[in-house]
Amino acid sequence: MPLLETGSGKPVAEFSACFVSAEERRGRAWAYMPGKNGGTFTDFGARGAPATYWLQVRAANAGTHARLLAAGSSPVAESVEQCR
Repeated sequence: MPLLETGSGKPVAEFSACFVSAEERRGRAWAYMPGKNGGTFTDFGARGAPATYWLQVRAANAGTHARLLAAGSSPVAESVEQCR
């Protein structure tokens, strides 16, 4: 079950750039795996990462659909909300 499921009026590339910038400002690890119509961000395998997350971003009608999968609460949700 997703921790957070939301949409954004921003295109995938703009949402993704915002997310990367927010995570780098906070000093958090991230990796991106491109996929069809979007991709997945994760910190899986990163040393010192407090909890693994998977953020799936996909092109939606007029923007981006984002789905955050994580165990328990995740500080990454802040970056997702900031970039909506």
